[in-house]
Amino acid sequence: MDDLIAKRSSASHAFIWLSAPRSSDSTHLVPRGATVMAIRLSRRLLSVPAIKEFAQYEAIKTSKAQMMVGYFTGHWSTAGKMYKEQFEAMAKSYPKYSFYTCDVDDAPLAAYDAEVTEVPSVVIQPLGLKPDGSYYDKTDMVVVAPELAKFDQVLPKAKSVVDSIEVLDDEGERQPWQFDPATGTTLPPHK
Repeated sequence: MDDLIAKRSSASHAFIWLSAPRSSDSTHLVPRGATVMAIRLSRRLLSVPAIKEFAQYEAIKTSKAQMMVGYFTGHWSTAGKMYKEQFEAMAKSYPKYSFYTCDVDDAPLAAYDAEVTEVPSVVIQPLGLKPDGSYYDKTDMVVVAPELAKFDQVLPKAKSVVDSIEVLDDEGERQPWQFDPATGTTLPPHK
């Protein structure tokens, strides 16, 4: 039998060391009690939901959130991986808004609907009422993409856009957005 010994634990991961079997057999290749392997177990605490299907993306539009803020990336994007933690930290600053991440390969229709052309990009779609009483729609969506490969400027620009948009609470129940064949994307229902 192998002995399992926990050598290190922390909030995010633990290491488990496997020791060689205890045997009196002198022909065994590994000396008794020698460490042979370390396995890293990790536990990720995600604060931002990941969109895997177009239906999940559409469901956010009917939620009570005042704004949708999406971080669109690809599993192959190094810059997307580098700035994901900063996006999750930004999400904690805005509890009334619905933050999400989306891999463009997992949900290409969501990326198309959000008009994403480059990754990583942050898409901000206000939901609800404008200060003048009219409803926000697709024309109010803002896509913050890196300019000239300046990936470090995407999140600060997105934060300034989020801070600049004022959204009033909408008392009614939100209806699902409808497919628009002219644009190939979705639009809010006419009221």
